[in-house]
Amino acid sequence: NEIYRNGSISVFEVDGNRSLTYCQNLCLLAKLFLDHKNLYYDVEPFLFYVLTECDEHGCHPVAFFSKEKVSVMDYNLACILTLPPYQRRGYGRFLIALSYELSRLEGKAGTPERPFSD
Repeated sequence: NEIYRNGSISVFEVDGNRSLTYCQNLCLLAKLFLDHKNLYYDVEPFLFYVLTECDEHGCHPVAFFSKEKVSVMDYNLACILTLPPYQRRGYGRFLIALSYELSRLEGKAGTPERPFSD
């Protein structure tokens, strides 16, 4: 589900229950860059928001964040990763702002899980 598009940037919402292998692969990719990442296979309770850059060849993932579908603590962000070649372009800040906007639309205050990713 594409939920945002502006120029060559798109964001897709991916349900961990419906796209199990894709979301597991996102988690395994994140593990390469985040030492403390420990969730790889239990992705069903999460939604993933994948930021892509689109060109004539398609949309290519550059960053993502995940959040629990149902969070007792009203967390709006569980894990966030921007791939190294795409860092320092504001994508992380954009995804954090998107997580707060999604919480606002859901009528929740929302806050990221602690500790925040390095």
